[in-house]
Amino acid sequence: ICIATNDAYVMEAWGRTSGGADAGIRFLSDSTAELSRALGLLIESDVMVRTKRFSLIADDGVVTHYFSSAEQSSDTWAPNVLAKL
Repeated sequence: ICIATNDAYVMEAWGRTSGGADAGIRFLSDSTAELSRALGLLIESDVMVRTKRFSLIADDGVVTHYFSSAEQSSDTWAPNVLAKL
C-alpha cells in the first residue's frame, strides 16, 4: 500500500503511470491527513499538509518494522524493506 496526502485522483494516476498499480500496489489517499497525523508523520506548512517519507511492515495490524527517511530517503527503499520480510 502506498499512501499520501494527495487526492484520490492523483493517487490513481500515480499508481497507473508508475506501473505500481499493475504490480499490485494500492495507492490510497490520506487527503485529510488523518492517518499521517495519527502516525506522527505529518509535515505541515502554510501552503499544504504532506506525509513524511516512510515504509513499514505490519503483521495483523501490528507494526513489526519501521523505516524512516529522517536520515536518508534510501532507508525507506524496497530492498531494505524486503530484506526484513
